[in-house]
Amino acid sequence: MKKVILLLFMICAVIVPSHAQYSSYNSFIRQALVSYHLGSDGYYKRDTNTMLDNVSNVLENYAYDKSAKNLYVLTPTGNVVITLNKDYAKIIKKNKAIPQLSGNELNAKIQEYTKKLDDKYTELNRQRTQHIQDSIAKAKEDSIQRVMAIARAKEAKRKADEDYRNTHSWRWAPVNSQSMNCTICDESISVSDSLFCMGIKNDSIYYVTSKDGDLDLRQIECHASKIPSSLATYQPFVHHYEIFKDSLTRDSLDYQDFTGYMNYSYGAEYLNKIRSIAPYGYFDGWGWDSEYSMVSFHFSYVNTNPKTIRYITVYFKITNDVGDICRTGYFKGVGPLKQWESANWSWDSSSYFVSGDASNMNITKAVITYMNGKTQVVSGRYLQFNGDD
Repeated sequence: MKKVILLLFMICAVIVPSHAQYSSYNSFIRQALVSYHLGSDGYYKRDTNTMLDNVSNVLENYAYDKSAKNLYVLTPTGNVVITLNKDYAKIIKKNKAIPQLSGNELNAKIQEYTKKLDDKYTELNRQRTQHIQDSIAKAKEDSIQRVMAIARAKEAKRKADEDYRNTHSWRWAPVNSQSMNCTICDESISVSDSLFCMGIKNDSIYYVTSKDGDLDLRQIECHASKIPSSLATYQPFVHHYEIFKDSLTRDSLDYQDFTGYMNYSYGAEYLNKIRSIAPYGYFDGWGWDSEYSMVSFHFSYVNTNPKTIRYITVYFKITNDVGDICRTGYFKGVGPLKQWESANWSWDSSSYFVSGDASNMNITKAVITYMNGKTQVVSGRYLQFNGDD
């Protein structure tokens, strides 16, 4: 049986696999003369004279000291000496591929392979250092590029904001056609692409609109509305607010009181303009008919004068298509009609009859009798009609 085992060992000795494994089964001592392990910092650390439980992944069996039964091998991480047991020593001794050395020659070979190992891990550590340095340099460069990109973006935004500020008025805010309920007049206000703002406070916007008034005048009104979500998320409006926030939000201003004051001011200005055009009032609508040849008539009148109207007598003439007068006359309306009040009068029948060719009626004048008995003839440029009547 011993001969069979010995024969097997001899066969193994012939091929001595480079990846042989040494343990207590075939050796007494396994010592790494020099070895390396990977530290937590990523660098390989050098160890000396470290005892090993087993040796595997042998790259090269580079020497054998037969007197001490020591086999010297190189692994990926160490220069190792293995003291073999008697049986395995016999096998290794017969392997002519392993140089049998001793003394100075052995020491020189050990130093040679130690240097190989040291050179290998010195280079790996150098590569580690270079990698770290390259990574740091790249990180610095990337950081510089990011900082520069951020700086360029900030400068571009600053320039765009400055251009916007220089080419836009803070009062005209883009709103993209909104419909907002006014908390002052309780009406739904439709606004187009832009809005003339007085200011913004909390969740409300205070703004001005203009609409067609009487006598071809424009009527300006001030409103306050909760900012709808569709406007609060509309990017051009948000951008406009960011640019002109200082002008749009003034904490020292009570926008509610200011809006009321401006409504009063604009309203007074509008009424003064109407009074300058029509100091005694104006027709807010009128019409006539001649069905069955009998004249019917109606009109609406607005009193712009501080004095209360008692009677208003409207004089007319009816003509045909060539200007011939077919009928003249008047209709008398009864008040009272106070300043800025309007009233309607109508006559479905009258004592006036016209022929079939009558086609046009014109109001020639109005005579107003006030409550104090005084009268005022309204004609010429003072005879004013609202709209196309």
